[in-house]
Amino acid sequence: MPGKLIYCALLANFLCIHSVWPQKISWSHSETSSSELELFHSIHVISLPTAETLQKGDVEFEISHRFTPPVKKGYDAFWGLDGPANIRFGLSYAPSNRMIICLGRSNVTNNLDLQVRYKAFQLQNDVFPLLATINLNAAWNSSVDDRPNGDARNFQYAAQVILNTLLFKKLGFGFVPSYLYNSDIFTEDIKYSITMGSYVQYYIARFWSVMLEWNPTFYGWRNRYNALSMGLEIETGGHFFKVFVTNNININLSQYLTGADKKFGANSLRLGFMITRLF
Repeated sequence: MPGKLIYCALLANFLCIHSVWPQKISWSHSETSSSELELFHSIHVISLPTAETLQKGDVEFEISHRFTPPVKKGYDAFWGLDGPANIRFGLSYAPSNRMIICLGRSNVTNNLDLQVRYKAFQLQNDVFPLLATINLNAAWNSSVDDRPNGDARNFQYAAQVILNTLLFKKLGFGFVPSYLYNSDIFTEDIKYSITMGSYVQYYIARFWSVMLEWNPTFYGWRNRYNALSMGLEIETGGHFFKVFVTNNININLSQYLTGADKKFGANSLRLGFMITRLF
């Protein structure tokens, strides 16, 4: 019960704090220079990144959870909130309007990851705007059983090209081809994965949207099933709150890209959320 109260209090705090804390956030569609194209409201969808960046000097803090018990367990597991859970903390900084540097940690094998995202191309068009961003990732699994922390097999590397567009100023589409080196850190042989991630997000109103994300493995190693997630995003000033169901309980990029442990279906859906705060 204490754990449930903590999560309820956390949710209430992040949904309500904007009403008592004056917001002076530079990142918004109404305040950004017209030279920078913005399509999605957030730099994340669920687990995949968007092509968006922050404004120079902005810092964003992220906390994400993926609860391992399935939602179908109902009240006995408090719909998954009793846990255990995979957790990620992330901190992103924008040294320029077109670049983000992000450092994150997941409690799964103590995975530490460093990402550098750069907005490489933009096409401003009223009908078919386009953003193209490159995302590079290096990850260190610093706690793998029966292996020294500095073993080369504990390191993973990923590269992504992120393509975004927005139709009718409400319907966002994204395509994220990704390459992951050393997909399975528990084998002797080095494996790799190529995935063709995609997502769609529909903005019902300025602060509400629904989203669907799919990351199929096109070639290489995969952990049984393709990852599929769907959920709701709430935007409140400097916060984004995302709640969703998914068949993939991994969070950090190098772990998420390897696929899901369960097939997407009513018996295997797990609850997840992401909360971000922009400073």
